[in-house]
Amino acid sequence: MTIDKYIIKQTTSTVITDKSLIQNLWSDYGTISRYYLGGGPLQSIVAKEIRCTQNEKHPRGWNSSISHQRKVKSYEVETYWYDRYAKKCDATCRIPKCIGINKTDETVIFLLEDLSNAGFPVVKESISISEMKTCLSWLANFHATFMKVEPEGLWEVGTYWHLATRPEELEALKDEKLKIAAPAIDLMLNECSFKTLVHGDAKLANFCFSEDGLSAAAVDFQYVGGGCGMKDVAYFLGSCMNDQACEIHEKELLNHYFQALNKAVQSKSPGINFNELEQEWRQLFPIAWADFHRFLKGWSPGHWKLNAYSERLTSQVIQKIEKTTTNPPLNSDNLTELAAIAVSVAKKAGELIFSQRKKQHNQIQKTGGNTLASQIVTEVDFLSQEMILSSLIPTCEKFNLGLLSEEKMDDNSRLSKDYFWCIDPLDGTLPFVEGTAGYAVSIALVSRQGEAVIGIVYDPEEKIMYQAIKDQGCLRNGVIWKLGTPANGSNFTFASNRSLKDLPSYVPLKKNIDQLSKKMQFGQTVEYQFAGAVMNAIGILENQPGCYVALPKKDDGGGSIWDYAATVCIFAELGLQVTNCQGKPLFLNDSTTTFMNKQGVIFSSDPKLGNRLLADINRMER
Repeated sequence: MTIDKYIIKQTTSTVITDKSLIQNLWSDYGTISRYYLGGGPLQSIVAKEIRCTQNEKHPRGWNSSISHQRKVKSYEVETYWYDRYAKKCDATCRIPKCIGINKTDETVIFLLEDLSNAGFPVVKESISISEMKTCLSWLANFHATFMKVEPEGLWEVGTYWHLATRPEELEALKDEKLKIAAPAIDLMLNECSFKTLVHGDAKLANFCFSEDGLSAAAVDFQYVGGGCGMKDVAYFLGSCMNDQACEIHEKELLNHYFQALNKAVQSKSPGINFNELEQEWRQLFPIAWADFHRFLKGWSPGHWKLNAYSERLTSQVIQKIEKTTTNPPLNSDNLTELAAIAVSVAKKAGELIFSQRKKQHNQIQKTGGNTLASQIVTEVDFLSQEMILSSLIPTCEKFNLGLLSEEKMDDNSRLSKDYFWCIDPLDGTLPFVEGTAGYAVSIALVSRQGEAVIGIVYDPEEKIMYQAIKDQGCLRNGVIWKLGTPANGSNFTFASNRSLKDLPSYVPLKKNIDQLSKKMQFGQTVEYQFAGAVMNAIGILENQPGCYVALPKKDDGGGSIWDYAATVCIFAELGLQVTNCQGKPLFLNDSTTTFMNKQGVIFSSDPKLGNRLLADINRMER
């Protein structure tokens, strides 16, 4: 059905007399047009026509698949919004009525009430303080209407600049202090007690006004979702005023918003303790401002909204975060205590895993990897993780630690806490389900600066516990472990991820390793490919001389922080350095991703061997 026929059908009109373009959608994803009608009850209607195919016309060059998928989901959210939530909006938070939604695989068409014929004909590029208060009243009533409402089918966290949906912009951010503070800012907003639905794109351009400017309606609900109402308020004020106006009018406008919110909450959400709500949200206003400032500074560093007021507010937020999140470094006694807890639970988890090794297990396919080994997970992974977390979560509270575990969503606490647990509850799930050795439990404690200070590995098959603490050495089954010198002619162990054999780089790498083995007067090369990353690294220590290599990849997927953190600490305490394929120490706390495959990794049982291998790899890459 053509759009003209669909409009005629939905509006019970007999003819479309004219059409005018209102605007093109951002990144050329479609258009918003006004259709003039005859022979029916409506004089006109607004049609939002969306093309869901990816294009290359983003005005600032952000044309990645992440950007496209975010945009596609935004239209799915808008569809769900009009279907399930929009009817709750009354005259105090007026929105256009939805007359119909038509979806195909490649297009979505929203037919919406024409607000210009409903008493809201004015769209403004600049507004007075009085008109700002009109919009703030709209936001207050919108937030009161959806107070404590769960965002089912919407964005779990609303706004188009939410941190989790903007990894590319965070990676591009040059302000290192703000980059480090970003997860803490996000966490403070997400953990607020009083949550509502936020509009998510409450800029001036998305409000339509009455002729007298005393009432307003809002449009565009692509990024509506859960969160603190201050996100909308801060974003709206920033879209209307320069830095001087913000300094002058901030208090007056916030007071107006909260007065309107108080009145709206009393009538729409009477069970809410407004005094507590206001106290919490006022404190979160600068946090919300800094949150958008973070996005904008990575997305468009020269944007006019990055003014002195915005910089000052954000700087104050960062200083507050630095004061509240910086704790005295863990001392040697603390590390010993934490290592003992990790050793105990690693052994228990390993025994649990070992008891399940001959059984059939349901396998779950997970996203984020590009090899079978990185995509497979079983219920045993989750059982092991649950057991480990039951022992380690209390230490997070006692020592103010963050937490990162493979089968648990990254909450970014690793970026705001001084130290974080890094857990792989079952590394080598593939050999485990195949019934072979090569799997392990891996637990590490990593500093915010990306250094592993505790490394615990338990091998359930051989019942061997490896443990290391920064500056305290390494133990193997409770006995001090020091590597001896391998005998001349010892076989050379070459460990790699099994997917390496499928890559074009495998043949030249293997050739270089064979030549290196001969130059260093080792014996024949023995390949060691059927273990997980943790036991690959341990394997070259138990079967030295040797190396474990994972070459860099362009796309995310594969090796992650938890695959390497514990063994990096063990190697360090044995006097061995683990590097990436550029010869730099592994950095175990990237703010933009948990994946490390873009760096590549080189573990070697001898420093000279590692240096020669690095030179060969770099020569091969060139």
